[in-house]
Amino acid sequence: MNKKLSVTGLAWPIFIEIALFMVMGNIDVIMLSRYSQNAVAAVGNANQILSLTGLIFSVITAATGILFAQHLGAKNHDQLNVIASTSLFGNLIFSMIISAFIMMFSRQILILINVPADLIPISLEYMMIVGGLIFIFSLSMTLTSMIKSSGNTKPVMFMALLMNILNIIGNYIFLFGPFGMPILGVAGVAISTAFARTVAFVFYFYYVKKVLNVHISLKHLNPFPKELVKKMLHIGIPSALEPISYQMSQVVIFSIINTLGIWVINTRMYVQTMVMFVYLAVLAISQASQIMVGHMVGANQEDDVKRVVYKNLRISLAITLSMSILLAIFNRYIITIFTDDTRIIELAATIFIIDIFVEIGRVFNLVLISSAKGAGDVRYPAYIGIASMWIVCVGLSFLLVRWLGLGLAGIWIALASDEALRSGLMLHRWQSDRWKGRKFV
Repeated sequence: MNKKLSVTGLAWPIFIEIALFMVMGNIDVIMLSRYSQNAVAAVGNANQILSLTGLIFSVITAATGILFAQHLGAKNHDQLNVIASTSLFGNLIFSMIISAFIMMFSRQILILINVPADLIPISLEYMMIVGGLIFIFSLSMTLTSMIKSSGNTKPVMFMALLMNILNIIGNYIFLFGPFGMPILGVAGVAISTAFARTVAFVFYFYYVKKVLNVHISLKHLNPFPKELVKKMLHIGIPSALEPISYQMSQVVIFSIINTLGIWVINTRMYVQTMVMFVYLAVLAISQASQIMVGHMVGANQEDDVKRVVYKNLRISLAITLSMSILLAIFNRYIITIFTDDTRIIELAATIFIIDIFVEIGRVFNLVLISSAKGAGDVRYPAYIGIASMWIVCVGLSFLLVRWLGLGLAGIWIALASDEALRSGLMLHRWQSDRWKGRKFV
């Protein structure tokens, strides 16, 4: 493994990058709310649909990142051109089809998810621009997976910062029309989003070509790399199915929560907003761990992998336990930022205590599953994840809420049970060395 790779060096730019994208989403909502409440709802509904495309594109991007890291570790630099060309042109074709589908059927999709009739024209305006150019987002995802897997996560962080700045400036110009500029409303927000993504794509493409010295060309697809495509699908399909299944299971769980009352729905929203900051650092460490493991496995250093992964796990546990316990202790002070409803404050206090156990399990799953994927062990985590989230998480949620009347606490107990089961299975997987011998180089 490249000696320059360290969990701290890789993780802190990823942490800032993820935080910046979270901030970008919140800034969009805040700026839109100053313009129109209908605009907030319309863009929210449009983004709910468009966000699913990221999960679809991850079939190729997940495979690209893992293969890139392993081939870099093995010093197979010639193969990088083929991987990059195959993944980029593959996602280009894939995303162009999805762009066309969105532009043709966006109205029908919005009607299907029960978007109010007066919001549909506004949502359509946004979807036609952002959805029509979704292929740029797809290509950027593919390129960032290459850049991160090279072991340099800073360029993506800096571009995330620039995208935030461009987005804020664009939103301000098109929503409020300073200096006599035309007010374009939601269409303007869509234009600023598309422009920021285009700038990012140009930078990422330049970086991959000039800094990583990876050349993307159709000539690398002749003869057609059938074996490489098979590997990509072998990695990508399980890697994508798990988060897609998770999103679907969360929709079912949210439908259960919707029966408990608006104040319970709001409690869940406030708790999740705060909890998100607990596992943000661990999410960054897990991505860093995947990159490190990919390089080590590619360099035939499998015997050292477990030591590195367990070290990353200990760091993540220390961070999560500290933050979760502090949140449980001081939650009553923090929750009042959002509300003074005593019912929400009391319920949130209970949920934060249960959430300590959720976060402990989540740490194991984030670090161990990401690291397993870096080693090429992609199917087992996906299979146990899909089975557990439906049988344990959804099934137990229904049982504890509908039969035992535990309400939101029952949902959180189900979440903790799901995380605990999967973390136990993944820990056994690592202890038994069943993850070994699955590399793709």
